Amino acid sequence: MKANRKFREADERAVSAVIGVILMVAITVAIAATVYVYVSGMIGGTKNQTPNVACTVDSQTNKIMVATADNNILWKNVVVINNPGQAYQIWYGGGVTSNNVTAMPATQTVMAGDYIYYPGTSSINTVVTLRYIPTNSLLGTWTINV
Repeated sequence: MKANRKFREADERAVSAVIGVILMVAITVAIAATVYVYVSGMIGGTKNQTPNVACTVDSQTNKIMVATADNNILWKNVVVINNPGQAYQIWYGGGVTSNNVTAMPATQTVMAGDYIYYPGTSSINTVVTLRYIPTNSLLGTWTINV
């Protein structure tokens, strides 16, 4: 008994083993929660991605022709931006519409062969930009001499 007392100092205090285990578990849970929040933000769900559309310009016929387009791009989700007051028509597989894309059938998809037609012969450069509404991003910009 005397042998154990010689290593003990006068005011030595210790944390009990139960409290030590509880603290280690709490720290482990906090670290695991932090890692989960960080990783789940990186993985996340699938977000809308901007589709790919490739167009060619034909200044002889005043057309911007869709060469290729990803599947399931609806014309109603595409905004045509050009010179203010510049008239255009969108020709698609089911017919033609004027400057109002919302006049198209709601399920009309953008397909190869569709085109944007600019009537007139005023010989001005028209910059045409297509914007995809769901992601608010640009599909492309083309210049046509109308």
